[in-house]
Amino acid sequence: MLRIARIAVPALLVVGSVGLLAGFGAGPAPAPAPGVVAADSYKVDPVHSSVVFRIKHSGVSNFYGRFNEFSGSFQFDPSAKTGGEFSFEVQTESVDTGNSKRDDHLRNADFFNSRQFPAISFVGAGLEHVEGDMYRLTGDLTLQGETRAVTAELEWLGTGTGPTGAAIAGFEARFEVKRSDFGMTKYLAPDNSDNGGLGNSVTLIVSVEAVKG
Repeated sequence: MLRIARIAVPALLVVGSVGLLAGFGAGPAPAPAPGVVAADSYKVDPVHSSVVFRIKHSGVSNFYGRFNEFSGSFQFDPSAKTGGEFSFEVQTESVDTGNSKRDDHLRNADFFNSRQFPAISFVGAGLEHVEGDMYRLTGDLTLQGETRAVTAELEWLGTGTGPTGAAIAGFEARFEVKRSDFGMTKYLAPDNSDNGGLGNSVTLIVSVEAVKG
């Protein structure tokens, strides 16, 4: 369950901005080396993006919820096939399962502890091309104050032009984590499996449309 970086999202996020030299004697920033194309920068459009989680309930069904508030940015040049920088943050208070009593329970110390840990965050170290439009995205996920290295399956969905004429791009990433790795152990089965209570395995689906610039 996911702060899909602060996704902290959360929090979940702008990573990789280039610092400009300042002060006496600082010269102009160096030009890119010949043949090197700078990665385009994008800011997540939360209106056209989604952060959804899935967890097994009582060992027999998959239960879904979502987060309604998140932000993020990324830099990526799809022609390069590798590299890129990703930052995402999800606000845990915005958890939404369609039931207000359950949502209040998820916000308390049994689960997200939103007052103490208001965001889930993810900072990506870059992409590794697998095949076609599929990549592996590696980075650090921070949830409940614990940071763990994670790997997501990412599908690059392409670039285009939005209804306002702005350049846009999109992807969908799927993270698989164990909530017990982040100290979230309430209602786990005795063997920490997915066979009873609330499962230990959580799938986080981050579907992004982002605006260039």
